[in-house]
This record gives sequence, C-alpha cells and structure tokens, in this order.
Amino acid sequence: MTIRRLTPKDLSAYRAIWAEGLMRVPTAFLFGAEEVRAIPNKDIEKALQTHLTFGAFDEASRIQGFISARRGGPRRMRHMADIGPLYVRDTAQGQGLGRALVEAMLQELARNGVLQAELCVDVENTRAQALYKSMGFHVFGRRPRSVLVDGGPRDDFLMIRALDETDLTRDA
Repeated sequence: MTIRRLTPKDLSAYRAIWAEGLMRVPTAFLFGAEEVRAIPNKDIEKALQTHLTFGAFDEASRIQGFISARRGGPRRMRHMADIGPLYVRDTAQGQGLGRALVEAMLQELARNGVLQAELCVDVENTRAQALYKSMGFHVFGRRPRSVLVDGGPRDDFLMIRALDETDLTRDA
C-alpha cells in the first residue's frame, strides 16, 4: 500500500470511496449521503488543496481508504487539528491500513507544528475506539446527540492525543 496526500486529480476516486463509506457506515461521517452529493466538485477540489486528506492506494493504484484533518482556523486554535473521517474499505480492513493512515496524518500534523489532534468517534464504534486508544488517544468527553442519523440520535466520544509529549490526561 502507498499512502499519499490527495490532490484535486484524485477527485473521482475520493468521491467514490467517500460515497461508499457513507453507504456502509453512515454513523462514521458528519455529512449525509445527500449532502455530499450536493457538494460541487470545485468545493471538494478546494478542500483537497486546503485541508489534509491522505489516501491509501493498493498496488493497482486503487484507493482503499482515506483520512482527513482540519487545522484550527483562528490563530489561537492553530495548535490543534480535528481528525476525521477515517474510512477503510471492508476488503482492506485487518491489514493495518487504518493505523497507517492515522500515523501518516499524525506525523504530517506534527511536522506542521500541530500540538494536539482531536477526533469524535461514535460510542458504539468500539473497533475505531480501540485503534485510537492503541495510538495514544484518550477519551476526554462524551457529546450526547452529536449527530442525528436517519432521525435517530448518536452519541460521540471526544478523543485527544498530544503530539508534543504533553500529558493531556492530568485533568481527566
């Protein structure tokens, strides 16, 4: 597998895997499928240029997974980044691809001066929680009704990891 930053040239592959993820695991995404379909290509191309999105590609150059992150906007929040979503195709799961994508993202964020990475994960997604915990993230809160999926409320755990060795668990 090859992991690299996605560019506007990857638009079709990115849209396809994003749509697949929305169909298979709608609770892992903030946007719904209809909302994603309504986003113009030019807006997604701009996001690929301004936000970090990495893709994992197999030997045949087919995308098998992706991860995104957005750095805090105001100067006072530029030390942190929000990670997500992370999605790996079923056929590529169990091969360490999710871990490799998260690690690549964390390394890039640290290289760019980000001090902490944060994410939200559905409280029922124990597999993703285990991955994140094994990579040094810890839960620092729970957001009730974080999203409504098909009209039903879903809670998220809020997770955080320091990228500079600071102990963020001291007050937890």
